[in-house]
Amino acid sequence: MESDSSVELQKLIDRFEPGDMSVKRELMRRAIQRLQRLAAKMLGESFPQLRGGHDVDSIVNETWIRLSQALEQTSPPTVEDFFRLAAHKIRHVLLDMAARQSRIHRREKLACTTGEADRDAGYDEHSADPLQLAIWTEFHARVPHLPEDERRVFDMHYYLEIPQSEIARLTGLSARQVSRFWIKALDRLTEGIAAVDGLVV
Repeated sequence: MESDSSVELQKLIDRFEPGDMSVKRELMRRAIQRLQRLAAKMLGESFPQLRGGHDVDSIVNETWIRLSQALEQTSPPTVEDFFRLAAHKIRHVLLDMAARQSRIHRREKLACTTGEADRDAGYDEHSADPLQLAIWTEFHARVPHLPEDERRVFDMHYYLEIPQSEIARLTGLSARQVSRFWIKALDRLTEGIAAVDGLVV
């Protein structure tokens, strides 16, 4: 993460208290570009099947609403905690969108079998892979259920793209502990599901 903007964000976070609208607006204004990059990464890597009906702006807009609501109740102590919360909200937005698309796909499939398919619903059977969408949906849905240390390392390394060496410095964990938590998290997230295309470890 960019050190200069992180310093400014940390100053805002230090001033922020739940319900402080002026600081919240400034915090989110300064964070918007990182939210866009984070949403683009998650959409492109984990939910490419959603790109036909959703763009980064629509994801960020929905995330903005949910994050704003969350900040009325909580005050993340650090920049990393703020973006972990943001990643959590983006993940839920994408999971909700994936669930809606799966319902659309099932309705279209049913309509197709009865000769009543409506091809104007925005679903393209040649560009979307329902199996991969289901796999990635399951993968991300498991993240909140990881043990705390594993979830923290996973959030920081996968969603925020913080190197493991930097995670060790920020958390006070050893490099070996960070690596072990990362591997355990991946094992839990992929247990019992098919290969996750595009997952780079």
